Amino acid sequence: MIEGIARLRETDPRQLGPFRLFGILGHGDAGGVYLAKGAPGRGGRKRAAAVRAVRPELLRDRQLRARLRRRTARIAEAVDSPFVADAFGCELDSEHPWTAEAFVPGVPLSALVAAYGPLPEMSVRALGGGLARALAALDAAGTAHGRLRGSDVLLTATGPCLVDHGLALDSSGSGASAGRAGDVFALGTVLALAASARHPFAGSPLPAADEAPDLSGVPDALWVPLLACLHKTPESRPHPESLARSLDLSGTATRPAREWLPDPYLHEIGRLADTARALIGRRGRSR
Repeated sequence: MIEGIARLRETDPRQLGPFRLFGILGHGDAGGVYLAKGAPGRGGRKRAAAVRAVRPELLRDRQLRARLRRRTARIAEAVDSPFVADAFGCELDSEHPWTAEAFVPGVPLSALVAAYGPLPEMSVRALGGGLARALAALDAAGTAHGRLRGSDVLLTATGPCLVDHGLALDSSGSGASAGRAGDVFALGTVLALAASARHPFAGSPLPAADEAPDLSGVPDALWVPLLACLHKTPESRPHPESLARSLDLSGTATRPAREWLPDPYLHEIGRLADTARALIGRRGRSR
């Protein structure tokens, strides 16, 4: 069983910006992530959110803060994809900085693979098709994810969703081809992990110099698209749209996950979604 949503500790905040916090979704390099609910815009309706309390020491650079604000605004305004979590906004200059996006009732791909093993080829193709479409949507908006890992991919009852797309603290936030090509390379490593339960580069998401990818355990039919993603030359990597077609021409990723994900994965996804509904529903009515 995968660890689910944890209760708030005494040391955790109860409010960040317009968002009331209900539980702990996880912890990352940039700070803790909380299950929350609030109105992203003035006068808007309240929505479930994933709010990250960003560590202030990561935001000392004024230019970095400005770049992250622009990126978040660009995604909020220009990206409309079922495979990308909606960006809600950020507050980066306060004593307690935060970023927020729509809460996605899903479980990280990396946790599911670690607990239940690799996905079958059909599932990897659907997963890759959805994530490639997510990268295409970001690219069309003039931006890139910049730090795509298995923990940034949530699997839900409706399919895969890309999260934490505004937090590449060491990225320029550019939508240039280098950003897109970097995302495609990272997607290749994520799909290799999903297909084999192994990183293709000696246990690390990133390769050492001149290291060739090890696709042991990956189904033979997936080697060609994955090797294309992992090409050493960024310009030689496929565009996300063409990659989506080569992996998932029939659009399986747009169909309910129960049609293409294994039952143990679906059970964990359902358990987390039930917990989130109970937390927000019960405590949201307690005021």
